[in-house]
Parts: sequence; structure tokens; C-alpha cells
Amino acid sequence: MSAPLILYSTNTWLAYMIAERFYVDVHHVWCAPFFDSDLIPSFQNANPPSSNPSKICRELFEVVSSGDRHSKKIRDNKAGILRGVEEMKGAGIITKHEVKEITKIVERAETFDFRPLVYVIPYHLVGKRVEEVSVERRAHPLALEYVIKQLPRKYFDVIEWKWR
Repeated sequence: MSAPLILYSTNTWLAYMIAERFYVDVHHVWCAPFFDSDLIPSFQNANPPSSNPSKICRELFEVVSSGDRHSKKIRDNKAGILRGVEEMKGAGIITKHEVKEITKIVERAETFDFRPLVYVIPYHLVGKRVEEVSVERRAHPLALEYVIKQLPRKYFDVIEWKWR
């Protein structure tokens, strides 16, 4: 398969802000080579909803719109942010004090803080940073999923739907 033109990733505003403020504008993202896999012919599409940036965006939008503080989507995002905190601490990027601060921020976050942001990432800028997700970690063995462990903010654009 040839390299995609663009990669898409849906993340929460909270995760974005933590990366901007504490990780020196460097983001960790999972992404796909299309925004909505439902628009690809079904015989070519193996990406289930959990690896479809459009569906992730819609799910987060629904959770935030409804104010559901017990959402599994929010619990999962909090857990992912806290896993990232441990990785950043282990890599020496943040201090113990910052770990405590981020943990408190995540604990006190409001539902609205989990609103979706879509990252639009031109592949030609990040191709050397892109890793294909291993088969064991994909949402489906044939899904097209990629990870960029260190994505500087200057290499992507952000789209946010207007909420109010």
C-alpha cells in the first residue's frame, strides 16, 4: 500500500491541553489514513468503530452533549491520559510534581473537557515518525492503524466543531 496523503486522529481537548502544557507541545496519537472508514467500500474497509476517527468524534460529541459523567469513553480517556503520564515520567519529560498536578487535573476534569478534536496530519511531514500498529494491538487484524509517539504540534492542524 502506498503512503497516505493525510492521517486523521480524534483526541480529547483535555489530552491536547495536557500535551501542550506539560509535554512541550509533543503529542502521542493513534491515527488512520481516512477520517471516516464508513465512506470506504466495505470490501476494502476493516476498521471498526474504535479505529474510525469520525465515529470516535461522534461518540465523544454525544457524551459531552449529554453531560454523561459516567461514560466509559471518558473513563477510558482518563486512563489513557494517566498511562501517558507514567510514560512521560519514565522518560524524564515531567517531574513527580507535574505527575501529581496532571493527575489532579484529570480527576477534576468536567465532561466538557473531553470534547473531541480532530487532528489532520499531512503524511509527508511525519512519515519517518509513523509506526504501523502491531496486529495484536489493532482493533481488527486488517485495520489500518498507525501511531505517532512524538508528534510536534507544528506538524498537524486541529479541527473543533462549535459547541455553543
